[in-house]
Amino acid sequence: MKFPLPAARLWALRLALLTAATCALPVTGNAQTNGTQAVENSAITGELLYEILLGELNLRQGEPVAGFSLLLDAARKSNDVQLYDRAVEIALQARSGDGALMAARAWSQAWPQDRKANSQVLQILLALNQVPETFEPLKKDLALAPEAQRNEAIHLIPRHYARVTDKKRATSLVEQALEPYLNKSNTAASAWTTVGRMRISNNDMTGALDAAKKGQSADAKAQGPVLLAFELMGKKVPEAEALVIQALPQQEGSELNMSYVRVLIELERYADASEQLQRITRKDPKLADAWLVLGSLQFEQGEDKLAEASLARYVALATQAPSDTNTRGLTQAQTRRAALLARQGKMDQARQLIAQLPANSTDEQRSRLLAEVQLLRDHRQWQAAFDLLAANSGNDIDLMYEQAMLAEKLQRLEEMEKLLSAVIAKNPSYYNAYNALGFSLADRNLRLSEAKQLIVKALTFAPDDPFITDSLGWVEFRLGNLTSALNYLEKAYRGRADAEIAAHLGEVLWRMKRQDEAVQIWREGLNASPNNETLQETLQRLKPAL
Repeated sequence: MKFPLPAARLWALRLALLTAATCALPVTGNAQTNGTQAVENSAITGELLYEILLGELNLRQGEPVAGFSLLLDAARKSNDVQLYDRAVEIALQARSGDGALMAARAWSQAWPQDRKANSQVLQILLALNQVPETFEPLKKDLALAPEAQRNEAIHLIPRHYARVTDKKRATSLVEQALEPYLNKSNTAASAWTTVGRMRISNNDMTGALDAAKKGQSADAKAQGPVLLAFELMGKKVPEAEALVIQALPQQEGSELNMSYVRVLIELERYADASEQLQRITRKDPKLADAWLVLGSLQFEQGEDKLAEASLARYVALATQAPSDTNTRGLTQAQTRRAALLARQGKMDQARQLIAQLPANSTDEQRSRLLAEVQLLRDHRQWQAAFDLLAANSGNDIDLMYEQAMLAEKLQRLEEMEKLLSAVIAKNPSYYNAYNALGFSLADRNLRLSEAKQLIVKALTFAPDDPFITDSLGWVEFRLGNLTSALNYLEKAYRGRADAEIAAHLGEVLWRMKRQDEAVQIWREGLNASPNNETLQETLQRLKPAL
């Protein structure tokens, strides 16, 4: 409980503060002392200093409202920028949006050319979702921005409005604020790019495409409209790619060409991505990243000789210019090269190549270990992978979990349970261990009640995880609850169209005499992952006519 100071002590404190403040005041007038430049009079009088200190004292005693009021009053009396800033800070810390807005507006009115004051007004209005009131502060922010920084200010606008709920009104407001900049040669490309991004947020893809065209027309060398076109490609707007193809020859360097490759890969257009990468490497043969991505694509497409040549080229280039990025890239490239050797049956050489990866830190040592384990797993060398982890996992729960999964592959189920139980004991929130243990029991049709409890526990930590939802559907199937199983498995498949989930969903449909639907799901699973073990085992056991 707080007790007020007695009046005599309060006035004594005030007198002491005023005395200290008076002693601390700078030299007045225009006199010079010892040849130094005269200091201007301070606007902070002894009375104001007392008010400031009393405000800060209130804050320390847990009275933010009183502290805020005192400091804002002192700011108004002194017209001091730092005091206005402090008042806004206090209100925000107290989560008083209205108080912060009041202080920021007072600051902006006192200092109309202070961009930070105006920016505070804008940001607080946006946080309060008062979109219509942001129009004037937004216009003012653009006007106050130095010409050299105006394009950057324009570029940041969509980020400012990202969380507002009324996207349509926000888009319209931003377009109005940007109108003076849409036809200026030095800002048009940036302004149209921002308009396009706002239109995307409002699901107006046609309008966004039009903005990209106008931005590119305003400045053929500007990157903004091209990046906007990339975004539209990702939204499956077919006309956007024509803008990209038209713009790329105008760009210097290969940065945007590589961005185009990334978009193509995201769209799963791997052949087109490889073609673009080959063009890039012909144009800029020393661009290491292009060789790495090209080699990785060739590896995934089974073009082993081409992949080895591309990855070797990357290693040679990256080794010449050591950096953190190149170290990560070298790890990826050497891991891919090791996988190529393993494909050729040269497992010993592949493991030797992994052993040459950097291991100068604990993280690098761990990454190297996991790379070797994954190499062995990919080639079904379960025992070698298990032994490697058994010798190196220590108390690392992630490695213990991986070892448990390998124990399952080796049918050492008691050891698997023991390892997973140890993981849970060390980290009770490690939900993958609950799920793995529960699913293993369900798959073997053992201790189904316990299995369900474990999987439900996992879902409390990751309620939207499709693989855990799949596990719950599978245990419900084992329990004979077909309708419940179907609901969970359909939800899981909607979240992730994985081949293993397809195998489980198809089996439930098959058991419910909905064979046509089951076959359709299984076909989708085969298209996604034709060699999936669970799906192949299901099809061999049930023998549907595919």
